[in-house]
Amino acid sequence: MPTALIAEDEPMLKAQLKARLAEAWPELAIVAEAENGEEAVMLAREEQPDVAFLDIRMPLLTGLDVA
Repeated sequence: MPTALIAEDEPMLKAQLKARLAEAWPELAIVAEAENGEEAVMLAREEQPDVAFLDIRMPLLTGLDVA
């Protein structure tokens, strides 16, 4: 089963992304959710997801910095 990390600081956008991913890719397991770039880096190291959905503009580090 593929795994994913979602990094999004806007709760409504995060919820919408999760809902759309569940419809489009039901076998994808969301193993971690981050609210800022530093948290995303930490969770990516811990969980080692197969894919990461990163918001470009987040507090502390941008999605590009995290990538």
